[in-house]
Amino acid sequence: MSVEENPDTEVKLTSPTQLTVLASKQIAAHPELYKIVDLCNRTLRDRGLIFGLSKTGDKMTVTIYEA
Repeated sequence: MSVEENPDTEVKLTSPTQLTVLASKQIAAHPELYKIVDLCNRTLRDRGLIFGLSKTGDKMTVTIYEA
């Protein structure tokens, strides 16, 4: 959430922009997979792509979002 300030009113919270899931893939967990996700985020964020990583047990899920 972001914060908007107006000197005449209270501080208002605004909702974040909606993200669209483009793809999601579950693979075997690897301890350094976060480095690839971080590289993709740093490289492709200006093109409107955001990469997510989650872990459940011995599996990891990589998700690609469009902002």
